[in-house]
Amino acid sequence: MRDNLSAEIFIARLKPLLDGKIIVVQPRNVRKTREFMLEHGLTAEDVIEFLYTLTSDDYYEGPSSDDNGSPGSVMVFLSEYETIRIYIKIKIWKDETGDEGVVMSFHKEGDYD
Repeated sequence: MRDNLSAEIFIARLKPLLDGKIIVVQPRNVRKTREFMLEHGLTAEDVIEFLYTLTSDDYYEGPSSDDNGSPGSVMVFLSEYETIRIYIKIKIWKDETGDEGVVMSFHKEGDYD
């Protein structure tokens, strides 16, 4: 079952992180994301800018816990970049200064990690 409400809440938390540049691109599988970014001439700033386009319609799965056991909610989105469907995994957690975020994956769909 699609959990669009959770996706809407997650995106609402994501937008201030994007505005404040409090989210970073630190892929877990560096090869997949970096190769995709290089192939398409994308910088980390381009990826962050692209995240502004996400809507609850792009929701794929989550929220889930991080595989490594660290705190935070992980959400996965599938969205279109140019003519390519891309897999985007983002994690948001709260620490003593407020919400923090990381882009864990940003690559072609099907190249899951």
